[in-house]
Amino acid sequence: MSNAHTIARHVEASYRAFIDGFNCEDMDSYLRSFCYPNAVLSGSQGMTVHGTESDQLRFYQEVMAAIRGRGWDRTGVDDLKVWPLSDALALGMADLTRYKKDGSILERRRYCYTFRRETDVWKILTIAGVKPSFSGPAREQETL
Repeated sequence: MSNAHTIARHVEASYRAFIDGFNCEDMDSYLRSFCYPNAVLSGSQGMTVHGTESDQLRFYQEVMAAIRGRGWDRTGVDDLKVWPLSDALALGMADLTRYKKDGSILERRRYCYTFRRETDVWKILTIAGVKPSFSGPAREQETL
C-alpha cells in the first residue's frame, strides 16, 4: 500500500509524460496515457466516451487541428495539484498555458482529471475543462 505523497508523485510524473507526448505529437506515448474507456466531460456536450485507442486518436487529431489552426506550438504546465483518493484513484487539476511559435500566449486553461492506476501505471480516466472566467476547484477567488 502506497502513501498519498508517493501516489501524488507518480501521478504527477505520468501527467507530465502525457503532456510531453502531446507536445511532441508522440502518438504511442499520448495513447498510453489513457484508460479505455475514458471520458471527456463538458457542460455543453455532456460526456464523450472514448472506448478505444482509435476513438482517442480521432479526438487528439480534432484537438490538434483546432489548436494548430489558432497558432499553437506547445503546451506548458504552470501548476499541477494531485489528490489521491485511494491506492488506485486520484483527482488532479492542471493550469496550462498554450504558446505560439513566437513564444506569445495563445491561451491559459484549467483542466480537472481523474486518474486510475492500471497495474503500476497511472492513466487518465476523465478530463473536464474549466471554462474561462470560472475557477474550478481550489481557488474560489481566482479567475484565469
